[in-house]
Amino acid sequence: MYRTRVQSRSAGRPTRDDVAKHANISGATVSRVLSGRTDLSISPETRARVLEAAEKLGYRPNPAARALTSGRTGLVGLWMSFDYSRYRGQVVDHLRTVLSQTELALAVTDVDKEYTTVHSFDRPLRVPVDGIIAFDNSASIEAFAREHDRLAPNIPFVSMGAYWSEAQSFVGVDLRAGADEAMEHLLSTGRRRISYMAPWTSDLIDSGPRYEAYIGKMGAAGLPTSTIAFERVSYALIKEALVQRHDAGTLPEAILCMNDDVAIAASYVLEGLGVKTGQDVALVGFDGIEETEHCPCPITTVRQPVEEMCSLTYQFLQSQMNDSTAPPRQRILKPELVIRESTRG
Repeated sequence: MYRTRVQSRSAGRPTRDDVAKHANISGATVSRVLSGRTDLSISPETRARVLEAAEKLGYRPNPAARALTSGRTGLVGLWMSFDYSRYRGQVVDHLRTVLSQTELALAVTDVDKEYTTVHSFDRPLRVPVDGIIAFDNSASIEAFAREHDRLAPNIPFVSMGAYWSEAQSFVGVDLRAGADEAMEHLLSTGRRRISYMAPWTSDLIDSGPRYEAYIGKMGAAGLPTSTIAFERVSYALIKEALVQRHDAGTLPEAILCMNDDVAIAASYVLEGLGVKTGQDVALVGFDGIEETEHCPCPITTVRQPVEEMCSLTYQFLQSQMNDSTAPPRQRILKPELVIRESTRG
């Protein structure tokens, strides 16, 4: 004789009601806490009890069921460029850390390249998200902000970084102020032959806050400008560009680099050529990634306030996710010029 064994619910996957029973509170309160709601008057002690019970029981909300009952997906869309840089990786990591304190997860999409190619937001908007964070989307951010009320009126939208839209909530970084300070620092060291270095395939080769600061400060000082261009950010291509300058005897006294990745590569190329960074050629990078501090010659950089930017952006997004009538919130942060041996000479 065969018997069928019916497994009790308690022996299977834990449910919301199991968490409620363990924490001795209502199932509705459990749902509110685990959905990340902060607009409701739930005490910190109650939230802690729910999270502790869920962790102990190994409870994980069913995403599909939660989306049907709450109208939320538990996803935040991060729209950014996929062109490689250590700084972008740092920003993603900090946002992930911020969201790890909630039940939300990131869904990352390369929007700039998509918009540049097809001038449409159809593909990124196929991903169901509760809110959108646009990071440094120079090409697409204004276009989407203008069309937001038509394309995605129910999805909160916050832009952040060196490019933002004043039509919606944003946390901007005044990179022009940082670039101006970097140029003033280079000029104050007595250097006059200063070049700007960026990929010729990037918009930043002849526009943006870094380039504008370079052109503006050099022009105000009555000095000629020059650009060191290469196809894309790679050690081999940066080396080729600098070797050509070296062999022609036209290396500048200082280089304002598009970002830290370029500055780091340039420092190693110059070292290989027997050129002393900080003495023969000064280098300034942008973004403030950790690696700049640990190069053979630590690199001066314009450090962006990544942690504050990410935290404020999530706060602004969360307020709109919790209250669709909340007014836009806007903040501009200032980067910090960190002076190191690469410009002290």
